[in-house]
Amino acid sequence: MGVFRTDMRVFNPSATKDIQIQAYYLPVGNADNTAVQPVSFTVPKRQMVSYDDVVGSLFHSGNIGAIRLKSDDDFVATQRIFATQVSSQSCAISGTLGQFVPGLDVSTAMKQAVLIQLKSGGNFRTNIGAVNPNPVPANVTWRLYDKSNNLVATGTPVVMPPMAVIAPTNVASQFFFNPGSADLSDAWVSFVSDQPIFAYASVVDNGTTDPTFIPMAADSGAPPIGPTAKVYNVSERDFTITITPRIVSTDLSVGDHVTFHITVADSNHGFELVDPNGNVLLDPQTYSPGATIDRTFTVTAEGTYNYFCANPSCGFGHDSMVGSFDVGSSSNPGGPYY
Repeated sequence: MGVFRTDMRVFNPSATKDIQIQAYYLPVGNADNTAVQPVSFTVPKRQMVSYDDVVGSLFHSGNIGAIRLKSDDDFVATQRIFATQVSSQSCAISGTLGQFVPGLDVSTAMKQAVLIQLKSGGNFRTNIGAVNPNPVPANVTWRLYDKSNNLVATGTPVVMPPMAVIAPTNVASQFFFNPGSADLSDAWVSFVSDQPIFAYASVVDNGTTDPTFIPMAADSGAPPIGPTAKVYNVSERDFTITITPRIVSTDLSVGDHVTFHITVADSNHGFELVDPNGNVLLDPQTYSPGATIDRTFTVTAEGTYNYFCANPSCGFGHDSMVGSFDVGSSSNPGGPYY
């Protein structure tokens, strides 16, 4: 496959007037793109304007990004994103392979949506991208579900700056969560955001490189958007567990959503969290060295929360891999609960 190109078409439905279009090229990187300046062009009445390889021909760029079109008048816009295929024998271009993407009106952006019929594994891979079309930041939480409809990963809440673009990113290993060994041969993703955004997926056949564009769909049954999770980094290594920043008794309250971003070094370590009443909030799981995992829970009560390595075979220092933090007043329940 060669480099990707995008051919854009813009149609003016008016029978009485030419229209002006302002085109903005928004680079990827999840950065604030409000300072981007537009390029203007005219679409004559009842005509279609063509821009082949629009990134280069209109914006004089060669990078990945999103295109924002703006006009005071109605218009229709479409894009075809494709790559050229080169013959391994003659080194000549033998054709193209790509997918069609319709232009989306900003009014169709969503705060809650799903991406379904995703595939990731030996035969397929799935990339997900997103755009914040608003002049204010969007706080987005992503959730990944496996073939059996189990929630296998909740991503660390992502802040998308105004007009920010997240590049197509592999859902299995990079897109805000690590699903481990979950079966993603028929998976789906949901998101909730405090601002309406656009999201999409591209499912690619690893054998033929044939891509399929997956648009987002409204998630009418999603629960109301709750408070953004508070995030703490948890490091497990021989033979300590460290939470950063350190949690003090006034940091958390009952009902808070908390995400532990867990990284594992040295050995196979586990992690389990128990609340003051002895209820398991994060069930025991074991992770390999180099793993990074996001696990989210809700603070259930005031008192002392105990955490510990849930893999007793991690080494002779296993018993020292324990700790606790308080929410409100300490209850000293006498854990941890092995």
